Amino acid sequence: MLDFDKMFEDYALRYYEEHADDFETPEEMEAVMPDIYEQWADAPSAALGGIAPRAFFDRIADPDELVDILIGTSEGEANPCSLLIDRIAQVPETAPRLSALIRDGSNVKAVMLAINLLSDMDALHPFDAYVAWLTDENIDNEQRELAVEVMTDHADEVAEALYGLLENATLAQKTVIAEILVNAKHDERTYQLLLELLTEGDNVPLYAGYLGKYGDERAAAVLYRMLDDCNYLEYIEIKNAIERMGGVVDDVRDFSQDPYYRALKNLK
Repeated sequence: MLDFDKMFEDYALRYYEEHADDFETPEEMEAVMPDIYEQWADAPSAALGGIAPRAFFDRIADPDELVDILIGTSEGEANPCSLLIDRIAQVPETAPRLSALIRDGSNVKAVMLAINLLSDMDALHPFDAYVAWLTDENIDNEQRELAVEVMTDHADEVAEALYGLLENATLAQKTVIAEILVNAKHDERTYQLLLELLTEGDNVPLYAGYLGKYGDERAAAVLYRMLDDCNYLEYIEIKNAIERMGGVVDDVRDFSQDPYYRALKNLK
């Protein structure tokens, strides 16, 4: 497989050697890097038989070939050429192969690239796989986090599948599920989940923030009651949540001895 990164590196080095007098600082050289890349992408390459790198990829129309190249150039320390990524995004027929690649899951780097490509292409994601990853301890954390980002943007589409996970989910898993569901249409199951996390979880600021974002005004009564005995960090998020729901919180508590308050205010 041709190393397009090495090809560009060689091109850029030649460019800087030929234009060394045009730059006074490394920052100036770095600033023109995107322009140099575009020049390289459209310049005939001897390594490609006189074809420019961009044209090399543009000539590939077979979706299977494009995805195979993506997989092959994602192995180990290698990274796919951005021109390949651009070309795949231009070929909608690659979407089924990208979904299959995601389901296979054996190459984390390729999986994450495929997820981003499906988003860029506005193509259908394999949401059932993403949902399953939430309770699979063997899934790479960054891969799972990316899937959560995508599901957050498509919360209504995955909501029912997420509700199905709740009965056997751990507290940590419920927290991630809640992160997604607060972006879906209101549902009593989401509201009850958020209340459960607020009362039983160990991250009151986070869960108060979820309730504030969700915007169910019934939660204000619960949050008001927590204002009297919470620490300063919790107070800030509870207050913000109540105010997002249209409530008002009078700042009457004295937090001068609260360790979180003193740390934030840099008091000794």
